Amino acid sequence: MNVLVVDDEPIIRLGLRTLVDWEANGFTYAGDAEDGLEACELLDALNIDIVITDLIMPRMDGLALIRTLKERNRPISAVVLSCMDDFTYVKEAMKLGAKDYMLKPTMEPESLLEILRVVKQDLELLHKERKELLSRQQELESSKLMQLSAKLQAYIHTEQGEPELQTALFGAEEASSLVSLLLDTGSSAAEADWRWTGCLAALPLATGCVLLLVPAAAQQPGDDADAVVYAAAAALERAAKVRLPQAPDWFIGAGVIVRRLAQVKPAAALHARQRQERFYSNGWNRLILQAPDAASRPASLPYDIRSDLLRCIVHDNSEGYLHHAEELCRRLKEQRPDKEKVVSFIQELLALAAGYARERGCAEIERYEETFVYSNALNACSRFEQVKELLLQAMTMLMDSRWAAGKEHQHRSNNPFIRKVTTYMRDNYASPISTSDMADHVRLSRSYLSDLYSKEVGESLSETLTRIRMEEAKQRLRTGEMKVYEVAEAVGFPDAKTFAKTFKRVVGCSPKEFEKPI
Repeated sequence: MNVLVVDDEPIIRLGLRTLVDWEANGFTYAGDAEDGLEACELLDALNIDIVITDLIMPRMDGLALIRTLKERNRPISAVVLSCMDDFTYVKEAMKLGAKDYMLKPTMEPESLLEILRVVKQDLELLHKERKELLSRQQELESSKLMQLSAKLQAYIHTEQGEPELQTALFGAEEASSLVSLLLDTGSSAAEADWRWTGCLAALPLATGCVLLLVPAAAQQPGDDADAVVYAAAAALERAAKVRLPQAPDWFIGAGVIVRRLAQVKPAAALHARQRQERFYSNGWNRLILQAPDAASRPASLPYDIRSDLLRCIVHDNSEGYLHHAEELCRRLKEQRPDKEKVVSFIQELLALAAGYARERGCAEIERYEETFVYSNALNACSRFEQVKELLLQAMTMLMDSRWAAGKEHQHRSNNPFIRKVTTYMRDNYASPISTSDMADHVRLSRSYLSDLYSKEVGESLSETLTRIRMEEAKQRLRTGEMKVYEVAEAVGFPDAKTFAKTFKRVVGCSPKEFEKPI
């Protein structure tokens, strides 16, 4: 308990400071003041609990100080210590709320401590009661907020319970107006209790994202509705800066004035567009005042580009990883699907990529899965650029990993027939060779060689030959010195059309697209 001594006589202040062992008795001598005015300046600064005050002082006397203590929003007890033994003053001081009264000439330190201990017990009991009362009030407010929020969610989904909810939110004759506000805290700071926002009801829109219905400030004739909405949004922004220090990406969307329950759904649609705009934008504004118009048609997801990217992984075309990842992100930003759809779409892609990479023998597949598939990194992204960066990091990891498949196939077997047929394919890929030609070269039956090769290498003879041809084709295309039909002929294809079709299937893009710089 912090104690403040108020007396215009320095000797009294010094005596009280030194005669009593404050700390040993559970008190802190926080400071002293010459009169009531100086004491008032110290009450909050020193967090004073008990004031020991004289009655007759300049500027503000003890009675006025006690009267001021009663007006504080927290309990501060007063003990009067004075030379005056006039019962009139004693009676007035006790009437104003002083806990006890002692005469300076007869005061003993132990008597003062005994009084202070009783005052301390009373204060502790009062603090406990106030805390319990505040807790009950908060529980009641929370219960009311939760009940209204639950009814609002039920109405949005079923359109039932409108009359009762209409009255609860807007009054019997729609006398009250509310402001719709969007608060997006990000998935890392999802809240269940929105009392600190001052809202009457909350409607969750997504993880960590909620529509708040906040009482509108009283409007005067001629007041601009936009100004009322902005004032409510700005007030919430100030509160969020204090309340959400651990949520770096939170933001607020200013909505509209809502006077009827039927206006909540359009407000929710507006806030959904604000959230989507913030997801794709490069700005970091905490307060969004406008929303884009509703899209004329639903956004589509680029499954075709995702398939091309996965094909690159299946056929070990590392050059195509970043090319198709960049193209996929460009299409997503152009179409602007909902954030949840984008996250789910990319999460599926990362998981499928892991499966194909594992089949191809990716050396660091466990680290890839731990970093990108099983972690919460993607769900924690609040911006599309963060999603894009994560996808490119994943593709870069796969691209940089050493593969046990791909070009190392020829080194995975010590069988002389396997080595011999692999050398034959590398030496003759430009010719129209067949599996029968290969079997004749190693003097084995075609069926036996095919079975042996598949078991030893993990892919068929035709797949290896196609891969060798594609690797050679990519090298020629990179130089830019040959036409597509010339490359097709150089790597053993009968015509450019067949070559382009095979190249698209294996590499994931057309030969023309591959020629373009990534």
